[in-house]
Amino acid sequence: MSGASRRPAATVILLLLLTGCPADTGPPVDPGGASPESDSPVRLADAGGVAGFEIIQTGGGPAVDHIIDSLGCGAAWLDYDGDGDPDLYLAQGATPRSPRLGPPDRLLRNDGDHDGDGVPSFTDVTEAAGLGDTLWSFGVSVADYDNDGDPDIHLSNWGPNRLYRNDGDGTFSDVAPVAGVADEGFAASATWSDVDRDGDLDLYVTRYVEFEFDRYPARGEPAAGGGTPCVWRGIEVFCGPRNLVAEPDILFRNEGDPDGDGVPSFTDVTRESGLERGEPRFALAARFFDADNDGDDDLYVANDSVRNSYYVNQGDGTFREQAVLSGVAYNEQGNEQAGMGIAVGDVDGNGLLDLAVTNFSHDHDTVYRNDGGEGFTDISYNIGLGSRSFTTLGWGIGFVDLDQDGAEDLVVAHGHVYPQVDGRDLGTSYRQPNGFYRNVDGRLLDVGRRAGPGATLVKSSRALLAVDLDGDGDQDLLFTNLNDRPDLLINESTAGGWLQVRLRGVRSNRDGIGARINLVAGGNRQTRELRRDTSYAASSLPVAHFGLGDALVVDRLEVRWPSGALSVLEDVDVNQVLTVVEDE
Repeated sequence: MSGASRRPAATVILLLLLTGCPADTGPPVDPGGASPESDSPVRLADAGGVAGFEIIQTGGGPAVDHIIDSLGCGAAWLDYDGDGDPDLYLAQGATPRSPRLGPPDRLLRNDGDHDGDGVPSFTDVTEAAGLGDTLWSFGVSVADYDNDGDPDIHLSNWGPNRLYRNDGDGTFSDVAPVAGVADEGFAASATWSDVDRDGDLDLYVTRYVEFEFDRYPARGEPAAGGGTPCVWRGIEVFCGPRNLVAEPDILFRNEGDPDGDGVPSFTDVTRESGLERGEPRFALAARFFDADNDGDDDLYVANDSVRNSYYVNQGDGTFREQAVLSGVAYNEQGNEQAGMGIAVGDVDGNGLLDLAVTNFSHDHDTVYRNDGGEGFTDISYNIGLGSRSFTTLGWGIGFVDLDQDGAEDLVVAHGHVYPQVDGRDLGTSYRQPNGFYRNVDGRLLDVGRRAGPGATLVKSSRALLAVDLDGDGDQDLLFTNLNDRPDLLINESTAGGWLQVRLRGVRSNRDGIGARINLVAGGNRQTRELRRDTSYAASSLPVAHFGLGDALVVDRLEVRWPSGALSVLEDVDVNQVLTVVEDE
């Protein structure tokens, strides 16, 4: 988050002059305007009191007096018991009064739709599953790291991280210390990729700041050794990350199970892989994706208050940092932003994967168009997102085809970090409606006010997860909220055809994470990558979703596996969940 920092006024004025920052003059104007649609096929219902969803996700003190109070908690959809429907894991934080002993994380089992209302009921099975971490948790990242066919869980904590191995009988075991990934820092989120293409998944963990309550002043208190409290737009607030020391991120290489004890081991290869930076950068989110379409995963990291990072995979398990050269370090004005969440998708439908990054309020969320090769262009204002996102504060973000017309729409979780902004004439608020932008010919049109009651909820949201919860083929949405229960939105949009693709790797990792899927239907081409990570602090099922509009058949489906193998299917029926097996 941007946050406030102690800096002399003269220095601030000089920085504004040097960077061309628009300061309080407001955002640029979107070319051609970006007014909301008068009508929209997108319709989202608020599922409200779904059985089992009464859990409040604690994420710090209500006054948000410290930076740790502001990050919120993530979640994950996973089929932990292998019965074919999505179960839900909810992370829990803590409070300054009891920072090392918060409420336990929760696992909710999906029991199906027994009431006939189209929404399944959930049962809390945390204790029976051997879960319930009470450390201050932020991100939940799911992966089948041991290739045994069931999902395992990684928790990003303030304190030791957890790696829960799924034991295959409905229970989990924490193997983080034995596996070598029980890092003691302040981890915000994590992402998985087969970086070295050896058939198993490696783990990248973003770490935020060095933090201890007794070393860091609360909101309104001077820093140790003197100084003045931090101020943002005339309001005393907690101090931002620039007043702390950033912690370095870590890449753990999966070494398999060399001891034969059923627990894979991991090795810290951050330095030898080229990912060790000379100066850490307050990382909050990271996403692997094949930006240059060369068959291996590149890495983008959203950093808070400093430039973002982009690492190009050299094809041998090493990376080269080139965010500035590729145009994704800053926005189009050349300014640093405060990166929170990351989405990867093909917004213009040209087969190249674009980036979207959420940022602090009185700035804008950023869309970088993939220009081919290794270059990107900031098109945020050109496609209608810039001005619309200027006063919101974004966290989770995702490209989701809500209306199933074949164009990926954009959904953004909104929520400020300063409750103190309420009642001030700042054009923003602590609780905010989330963002819903329909993709029409490559432009993003704001449909939030016309997308049904689910789109008008006002919370301080954090994580965003898409999933087909009710099995009707379209994407439903879950938002986690700071110190509140999660919101579940059921997609009731105008129906179009669809296809969901699952993969089963043989030479590649079991879930086919990192595979690129190209589809041709009705004369249109679509591109997806299979991932579990969903932007900020969250994970979902390993399923690629395609909206097909009026198409009656998928003419061609291509899967390029992480191993380099290619699977091709033709004349595929629509409206089904299709499983493709590598080498079959």
